[in-house]
Amino acid sequence: MNFKPAHILILALLLVGTALFGQNNNLLPDTIRYCQGDTTGSIAIVSPFGNKTTVSWETPMGKFANTRKVLPYKQGKYFVKVSSPQFVRSLSDSTYVRVYKKPYLHLKDTAVCKGQSILLDAKNPGATYLWSNGETGQRAKISNPGKIWVKIMSGSCTFYDTVVVKSPEGSGVNINPESVFCLNDQLKILTVKAGTGTKILWNTGAVTPTINVTREGKYWVKTESPLCGVRVDSVKVKLKACECEMFIPNSFTPNEDNRNDYFFPTTQCEYSYYSIVINDRWGSTVFSGTSVNARWDGRFKGNLCPEDIYYYRIETTEKHSEKKQVREGHLSLIR
Repeated sequence: MNFKPAHILILALLLVGTALFGQNNNLLPDTIRYCQGDTTGSIAIVSPFGNKTTVSWETPMGKFANTRKVLPYKQGKYFVKVSSPQFVRSLSDSTYVRVYKKPYLHLKDTAVCKGQSILLDAKNPGATYLWSNGETGQRAKISNPGKIWVKIMSGSCTFYDTVVVKSPEGSGVNINPESVFCLNDQLKILTVKAGTGTKILWNTGAVTPTINVTREGKYWVKTESPLCGVRVDSVKVKLKACECEMFIPNSFTPNEDNRNDYFFPTTQCEYSYYSIVINDRWGSTVFSGTSVNARWDGRFKGNLCPEDIYYYRIETTEKHSEKKQVREGHLSLIR
């Protein structure tokens, strides 16, 4: 029968009845598994008899007398002989000690690019494995960054090792697939982490790690790094009114191409009072209105206004809370 490993192998010798009649006793298991280098594991005889009981051993390491335990450093056959004035005759038994080499591994921290995977090798062929991601083979496929551990079991030997798998910079945007901003947020930032030597290109044409978005829609960014190669990530941007906020564009292009031809604020709130006034750089009013649907087409008295910087002032009173607010700023008219 096999005997599973333990830090201390204690074999109880219950000899009070049978030993007095000289009958044979099973003192040792057939096989003992021992991990090489384990200084706590031992084969020990514990007897209920007094100090006159003697225990002697014959092992691959030599003969030992007057000791009730031995450390099984070497593989092979171990014999034990127990003598006592209470015995009709001496008792003897043997066991085979199988020594296993302790596994060793030193995993090094590494990196995995987003959307890719790497193989970690626990080495020590012939052992049994358990990885933190549930895999049980010598090699484990790792797709996500984090702290990874592996348990290696060989006979009675167990060994643990850990490794940190990082995500290199430039392997993806650091935002959720969908980002929601308030309409009145001055900064609506999308950012991509970029390591040294990484090239960046947004669908807006920007080549910087950070952009400030002004419109709803899908934005993508392409990164090209020496480590991860080319990757494309995207994010869907949504804008919403937050506590009666108002989205006010900073430019428009009234060139009659049906794209961005009008300047107008966007809001989802209801107002009991609304006023918008747009002046040129000399303070002359070129447009005014009292409806939330008022739109400026870039004209004054039917004539085209020149390409320039203009200034707006919007006064509102919220319908239900009667909260008053004044918004001022500048906008660019671009032909």
